[in-house]
Amino acid sequence: MAWNISAGAIRNPIPPILLILALLFAGLTAFFRLPINQLPNIQPPVFMVSVAQPGAAPAEMETQIAQRVEAALTGVQGVRRVTTSISPGVSTTSVELQIGADITRAVEDARDAMTRIRVDLPPDITEPVIQRIDFASQPIAYYALEAPGMSEVERSWFIDNDLSRELLAVPGVSQVTRQGGVDREIRIELDPERLTAYGLELTTPSGASVHLSDLGTVIDSSTDLDSVSRYNGQPVVSFSVQRSKNASEVRVFDAVEARLREIEGQHPGVHFRLFFTPVEFIRGMYESSLSSLLEGALLACAVVFLALRNWRATLIAAAAIPLSIIPTFAALEIFGFTINMMTLIAMALVAGVLVDDAIVEIENIVRHIRMGRKPYDASMEAADEIGLAVLATSASIIAVFLPVGLMNSQTGQWFKEFGITVAVATFFSLVVARLITPMMAAHFLKDKGHEEPRSDMMEIYRGALSFAIRRPWSTLGIGMATFVVSIGLVFFVQMTFIPRFDNGIIQETVEVPPGTPLVEADRVMRDIAQRATTVPEVQNTYSFLNSVDGAATQGTLFIILSDRHERSRSSYAVQQALRPVLAVPNYRVTAVNDQGGAQGSDITVQFVGQDPAAVNAAATRLVAAARELPQLADVHSSSALQRPELQIRPRPEDEARLGVTAANLAAAVRIATSGDIEQNLARYDLPDRQIPIRVLLRPDARADLEAIRALPVQSSRGPPVRLDAVADVGFGLGEVAIERRDRERSVTVGANVVQGDIGAATAAMMSLPEAREPGNGVRLATSGSSEQMQDMFSSFGTALLWGILLIYCVLVLLFRDFFHPFTILTALPLSIGGAFGALLVANQPLSLFVLIGLIMLMGIVTKNSILLVDFAVEQIHKGMDRNAALMEAGMKRARPILMTTFAMCAGMLPSALGWSVDGTLRQGMGVAVIGGLLVATLLSLVFVPAMFVLIDRFERWFRGLLPKGDRETQPEATPAE
Repeated sequence: MAWNISAGAIRNPIPPILLILALLFAGLTAFFRLPINQLPNIQPPVFMVSVAQPGAAPAEMETQIAQRVEAALTGVQGVRRVTTSISPGVSTTSVELQIGADITRAVEDARDAMTRIRVDLPPDITEPVIQRIDFASQPIAYYALEAPGMSEVERSWFIDNDLSRELLAVPGVSQVTRQGGVDREIRIELDPERLTAYGLELTTPSGASVHLSDLGTVIDSSTDLDSVSRYNGQPVVSFSVQRSKNASEVRVFDAVEARLREIEGQHPGVHFRLFFTPVEFIRGMYESSLSSLLEGALLACAVVFLALRNWRATLIAAAAIPLSIIPTFAALEIFGFTINMMTLIAMALVAGVLVDDAIVEIENIVRHIRMGRKPYDASMEAADEIGLAVLATSASIIAVFLPVGLMNSQTGQWFKEFGITVAVATFFSLVVARLITPMMAAHFLKDKGHEEPRSDMMEIYRGALSFAIRRPWSTLGIGMATFVVSIGLVFFVQMTFIPRFDNGIIQETVEVPPGTPLVEADRVMRDIAQRATTVPEVQNTYSFLNSVDGAATQGTLFIILSDRHERSRSSYAVQQALRPVLAVPNYRVTAVNDQGGAQGSDITVQFVGQDPAAVNAAATRLVAAARELPQLADVHSSSALQRPELQIRPRPEDEARLGVTAANLAAAVRIATSGDIEQNLARYDLPDRQIPIRVLLRPDARADLEAIRALPVQSSRGPPVRLDAVADVGFGLGEVAIERRDRERSVTVGANVVQGDIGAATAAMMSLPEAREPGNGVRLATSGSSEQMQDMFSSFGTALLWGILLIYCVLVLLFRDFFHPFTILTALPLSIGGAFGALLVANQPLSLFVLIGLIMLMGIVTKNSILLVDFAVEQIHKGMDRNAALMEAGMKRARPILMTTFAMCAGMLPSALGWSVDGTLRQGMGVAVIGGLLVATLLSLVFVPAMFVLIDRFERWFRGLLPKGDRETQPEATPAE
């Protein structure tokens, strides 16, 4: 039998010693090679198609580009959702596939689809760009280039050319992206009066040549400033560094830092200032997780020593933790995993579990030694006696967590590495418990042949156990009452998706009034950043402001806080304190929260419908109503604001009469106001690069409406004609941005929670009449973090059911009985009350990581029940009376059950205290496991024997209904009822 392999290891210890040494070597080798990252290397089933049309308004791009692209991409196999975001000059369509769809095939199908519709798209667009979404593309560091001796053009070129070349040579660096700055270009600024005088576009009707200097001014200049970045109020040209997919964020960052210091030495006067990196948080998370693992292991071992008072037995049990954890790293490397948030949390969670099997083994061996047996004989007999229980308990944990690692959902992808890490570590703990622990006990323990006197607590338990066996229905009633109370506690526990954690950075978005000049918006951004520094915890600020056609669109402000050990308030508390400080008239400043890798608002919903006016109106009504809720702040919507724009409406009859095509008209306007598209620009060759040559009207003419109206447009029937001869030209208002979802208009409404929990705030917002009755033709759908929360509970509910089913199947196979596994599983509901009660006491929300803890709790409670039931069944098979067998099982198995429970709680204590940099992520999980485990253990010690009695009665009654030949021939207890 698989659970009898301990005897072979005791008789011949050399093979298991060589096996464990090989596993340790493989694990240690992998540990130093594994990348250290914040998030798992997952490939979300999402790709994006971006199409640019410089100068085009969102409304125009919606009909001419977005709708056609969506129609083409909808036919790609496996599409789940298509969303489009349109801003001036850019349309970006995001395609989300069904889980399990082949994204490589989908991307190729999308390329084919875009090729087919290319002739239907405007001729002046840039070539569509199709790219897959990769979380590895998130920057690992942001730097500012400080070089007082360089102009802005020179600093920009230094980053684009010299610095990018140097950093891309660093192993693991995939991209260097510049923020801010300008590019050098040759500008030909034309005089519209001279163009009219010569009757041009750029060639005379007679074919004669004209010097460019006769038509305008030729200057060596730079592109228009379309963004401004500032560090502590001072203008900077900044850049970010991205790693390649399989590289380690920590190691790549360290290599980049070293290379930048070398570059500084090679270029006097150049300095690179790091203003933000998530790597320090990742490094702190990594170090604190290892510390928590070590602390938990030491606390678990302390529990073993206090229970057994035998340092040799404690060392044997303690050896199980490193012997199980270290080989797990080898498995992580084989599976292509990394050391990240999920695998580290998995190891912190499993620390107490890893010692459980060894505790059960060593406690049983010590008990046999104290009964007078030699260590060698005691190890042989005790390991065989407990083998099935140890195998069943470990198999239960593995059965619970394999479904977590295989969840078929968006949320489930994040937990593949988590579930498999726990399952693998538990498997190695089983190997250690069955091979190494008995072998070490047989050859390392000393004789101590005396039985310990029973304690008063054990005598109290004896009375409670006797009552439970004699009065099983009364005990069942107590258990049911506990479960009902537990269900009631669920409604008082707060809910969230990802607990807020403190990484020392606060991000704010600043929405600029449409049409605000970049210079004016930059002045306000500086003021907002300056206001932020008045809060004591704020150390530095970095702001970034974008613009389109000279008008600012949106700004981003990063507020860098002092070290978390130097401040008394968390980043979230500082964020709340900043809210009134950053308020500016006409500008909307909104906090951005991190939600499991994605950034956005705490609550996100979308109104969807065919009628843009109805969708916008529904969003406006909900925003107004939600702002009255005290739980919410930063309530906003993406409903299309109006911005001033130059609107040119062609008159088809005049175009036809004068021989002007829509393409010629568009080209004339585009070239005159912003220059031709990048791919069509001529180039001036230099030894090291090519400088674009941009032809456009001089700045004063571009701002003169009459000059625009007088623009010459090429005609097929003769000389150029004026623009206003074929089109109406004037200023008007247009939408700033457009959102679409599944080929319909959509508007996003977002809000942040400032009172209570996200779950209650979401319920309050969704119960508003404006949310329940959005209007005819409009529906409300969840998105962002709100959709992730729904997906989370659905996925974990499914995983929980699969886990219970697999546990039952494992127990049936091991016990070869369909009834007693039910006895074991009846202890599961008892853990709920303790878990939720502990969350209420500790003021911790029900989150993604708490659900993980509850699944782990399910496996541990099952382990305790197995120890009781296995012993009782074994004694009954030996002919013992059922009630006597249950009494014997309770008295013999109470100590190892309590030892494993307290060891697990001790192992989870560092997580429950939440002292580390990522402590808020694990704190609720630790609290729930400790509370649930303590309550479930104390109750299951009497509840499981009572259920054993009731199920045994039912089993004997059921067997009595079967024909005599179908009954199993096995000893049957006939206890007094």
